[in-house]
Amino acid sequence: MSQQFQVKGTKATYIIYDKVLGKGAYGVVLLAQAVNSVNQFAAKIISKKSLSLTDIVNLRNEINIQSKLSHPNIVSMVDAFEDNEYLYMLLEYCNGGCLFTNIQLSGPLREEKAYKYFVQIVQAVQYLHSKNVLHRDIKLSNLLLTHEDQIKLADFTWSTSISMGYVAPQICGTLEYMPPEVIKNGFQNEKLDIWSLGIVLYEMLHNDLPKNGQFFIKHGISEECKQLMKQMLEVETYKRPSTSDLLSSSWIKKFQRNNGLTINTCRSLSGITDKLGSPQKTTLLGSPMGSPLRTAFGSPFGSPMTSPLNSPLGKCTFGSKHVPTEPVSKQRVSTHKLC
Repeated sequence: MSQQFQVKGTKATYIIYDKVLGKGAYGVVLLAQAVNSVNQFAAKIISKKSLSLTDIVNLRNEINIQSKLSHPNIVSMVDAFEDNEYLYMLLEYCNGGCLFTNIQLSGPLREEKAYKYFVQIVQAVQYLHSKNVLHRDIKLSNLLLTHEDQIKLADFTWSTSISMGYVAPQICGTLEYMPPEVIKNGFQNEKLDIWSLGIVLYEMLHNDLPKNGQFFIKHGISEECKQLMKQMLEVETYKRPSTSDLLSSSWIKKFQRNNGLTINTCRSLSGITDKLGSPQKTTLLGSPMGSPLRTAFGSPFGSPMTSPLNSPLGKCTFGSKHVPTEPVSKQRVSTHKLC
C-alpha cells in the first residue's frame, strides 16, 4: 500500500493511500491516516465537476447532520472540507466490512446473533430519533462492523431533520426497504425507519428479502420474533412500534435475560401524531429507485441510473459495473471547512 497524496484538512493533514474502500460514479473512498498518527479513516472524495448546486446543498446537509452525531453505534465524522476541485469527508473506518457482505458469505444469522446486532441498530436509530433526525436508508449495506464485531450505522445521504412530527413527501432511500408511505409519496415520520428495521431483521434471519410483498418466515423462528417483525411491517404507520417499544419487546427481553445485558435507551420524538391526516404537499425531488444489489440508486449525487456513492466505508461493492472515476491529483493543499 503506497501513499497517493496528502491533503490538509481543518483538524489535521491526512495521508491518502491507494487502497480503495469503495467506488461510485462520482467519487472514490480511500484509506486515510492522519500525519504523525496511527489512526486510520475512510476518506470519501467527491469531484465537484460531477455535482450540481442541488447536489452540493444535499451534501452539506448530510455533513451538517452527521457532524453533530455522537453514538457508539453510528459512524462518526472526523473532518469535512473542500478545495477547488474536490469535497472531502473523513469518516470513522470500520474494517469489518458491511453486514450485507458478511451475511452473503456466512449465511443467515441465528436469532441470538441477530438479536445482538439488532439491539445495537435500534439503539442507534433511537438516538437519531431523539435528535429529531430520520435516517431514511437503513439497510444491511449501511450497517458496518468493527474488528470488535460492533455495529456502526453509516451513510446519511438521505437523512433529514424532522419538524412538527413529519417531513414532506419525498421518494428516497432504497426500494426494497421503503415503507408504503414513501412509495405512495405520503408524509414521513420516525415510523419510516421502523419499517426498514423490520426488513433488516427479516434479511438477517433469512439472507433474503421478502418476495412480492409476502413475508414467509422460515421454520425455527420464535413466535416472539415473528410478532415483532409483523408489528414493524404494519402498513399503517401508527400501528408500528417505536424504538422504545422495540427495546422493551418480549423478543428482546428474552435474549436480554439469557445474556444478562443492560440496554441503554434514550427518549424518542415526543408529541407525534401518527395518523397521516395533513393535506398533501408538493413532492420533493428525489431519486426513486433502489437496486436488488443494494446499490445506491437513491443518492442525491446523481441520477438513479448511474449508481453514485453509497455506504462505501466497508467492503461492500457498488454493483458489478464500476464507472471510472477521475484520478485524484497528488497535490491537495489549499482547503477550507465545508459547513
